[in-house]
Amino acid sequence: MNGRFGAAIATGTAAGVAKATAMYGGAVAAANATGLAGAAATSHALASLGGGALVAGGTGMVGGVMTLVAAGTGVGLVVGLGVLVGARVFG
Repeated sequence: MNGRFGAAIATGTAAGVAKATAMYGGAVAAANATGLAGAAATSHALASLGGGALVAGGTGMVGGVMTLVAAGTGVGLVVGLGVLVGARVFG
């Protein structure tokens, strides 16, 4: 049974990382389109994912990081549970 849990954790983690990476990549591409590059593009992307700058009422870069972590965790959990259910661990 440990092998099934390990497989579920590995699959869920991979799916979560893929989702977070795709979201971040899209935000960086949008920042690059505005002429930003490097650290400026990263800061802009994270702030965008966080709903905008702190002074504009958003959560800034911290909010962007939280958004990526939440999305990755949510997708990873759903995929991991799907692997477990598919392996009939719970049923």
